[in-house]
This record gives sequence, C-alpha cells and structure tokens, in this order.
Amino acid sequence: MPAMDWVQKMSESMRNLNYRGNFVYLHEKQIESMSILHLKDDQGEKERLLSLNGEAREVIRDNKNLTCIWPSSRTVVIDYSRQNRFSPLLIPDDIASISLFYDLLLAGKDRIAGHQTVVVHISPKDQLRYGIKLWIEEESGLLVKSNLINEFDEVVEQVMFTNLEVLPDDHELTLDTMPEIDESFTMVRYHQGEPSSNMDWHLKEIPSGFREESVLKRKVSDTGLYVHQMVFTDGLASLSVFIEKQSIPKHSGNTSMGAVNAFIRIVDGYSIIAIGEVPAVTVQKMAESVFYQEPDS
Repeated sequence: MPAMDWVQKMSESMRNLNYRGNFVYLHEKQIESMSILHLKDDQGEKERLLSLNGEAREVIRDNKNLTCIWPSSRTVVIDYSRQNRFSPLLIPDDIASISLFYDLLLAGKDRIAGHQTVVVHISPKDQLRYGIKLWIEEESGLLVKSNLINEFDEVVEQVMFTNLEVLPDDHELTLDTMPEIDESFTMVRYHQGEPSSNMDWHLKEIPSGFREESVLKRKVSDTGLYVHQMVFTDGLASLSVFIEKQSIPKHSGNTSMGAVNAFIRIVDGYSIIAIGEVPAVTVQKMAESVFYQEPDS
C-alpha cells in the first residue's frame, strides 16, 4: 500500500475507532505521560486526554467544544473544538493536499509497544514546514509513534504509546464532555469570540501552501480590548496570527520554545504575533505580511 494510503488509513482510524492507551510526549526538553480515551458513536467523536504526571490536567473534546480543566488554578477553559490545536497526536485533516507540499515515503517496518507498524516519512518540499515520521499500526491503522523533525533534521517533538488497545463497538465505556466542578472553579469561555469577516487587518501574501481556516474576534475580559485571531493550515501544519492593541509593551522579533516558533511585530501600537509549530522563517513571513487597511466609509 502506498505511503499516502497509510496516512489516509491512519487519519480515518484515529477519528473513527474506539481506543484507549497511554503515551509519552517529549517536547521542550520535558517528558510528559498522558492517557487517552477516544470514542465514536452516532453523535460523533468524544475524547479525553489526562496528564499522568505533575498537575492532573484534563482535556475533553467533542464535536463542538474543547474543555480544559486546570485543577491547581481551579480553572476551566472552554473553546471551539479543533483537534490539531490541543492534541500532541498528529491527525492530518487534508490528505489530498499534503502531496503538493510534502513527499511521502515508506521507510520500512518497526515494532513499537508490542505493535507491528509501518513507518512513513513525510518530508517538506520547502523550508516553510517541518517533516514528520509516523509509525502506523498495521492492523488497526492507529498512530503508535510520531517524530516532528525540524529544518535541521532534529527531532523536536516525539509521541510514543506505551500501550494501546482498540475497544469493541459494543463497549460500555462512556465519556462526559463536561465533568463535575464546584463553585471554586473559574470558567472561561474563549468561544465568546465571534467569526469575523470584516477585519481591517489583511495579509499581503500567505506563505505558499497555507490557507486561511478561520478568523475570530474576541474581547479580552481583563482589558476590554479585542483580539483578532487568524488560523492557517496546509492540511498538516498550522499556525495562528494574533493582533491586539498593546496593553503591555512587547519586544519585536523571533522567539521559540521547542518546536514552536513565534515572531512578534509592532505596528502603530498593535502587536502582531504569528505562532505555530513551523520553522521560524514561516512565522516571520506571516507576521511581516500583515497590514492595516482603513474600512470603507
């Protein structure tokens, strides 16, 4: 089976099968252990991620909402559900377009956590995105391991399951998408933001292969100021651009943390921040392309 068919099978399996398991997530020179439970029924997908070391952070996702629970700060954050915005598990959302910007190659077979896997190497055709290596379970098509590889051929993030099992369709497990919380928790609803089609901020040029996925305008409760957010994807990689009136002075330029790069630009008292798991050159191109246009009177 060609490499692209394996990636397609993986994408479908990760969205449509019932499964649970534990995995380690290596990022920013840290090791995090997490568990996942994923269920699919007539109502759609439901998923629960739980951090197993340190703070017992919990993320619950369904078709509409993404709920993040932070026990130590007694905070619950609710946002729109976007798989690739919170999960370290890579699930491409546009397989057909990937081959336009990436080369997909079969790289042999391997055994991970007791599972026989097919290895697929996805390498970018330019310097605007990272490469990815996937270990896909032969029978189920589930992702068992992934490496995110930067432009210097370094592994900057890794996910590897230590155990993984497919659950039967008639399983008795259930997953509540809103856990019980008491009055000591503060609830923050980020999706009070509204889709915005009349923004005065625009881009001269979007880096090759990326397309606009969504545009939102949100009011920050602490300052009363609005934040514009634009999300871009190439079907595999994604990045966001945030535009807000400066309430706290920021320094312009590049910054990075592990696989995440950001570029900050100051324009007429506004901070423009492009951020994502892409090379530094990509976020810089995106930030430098943003300009303001007076609305038509």
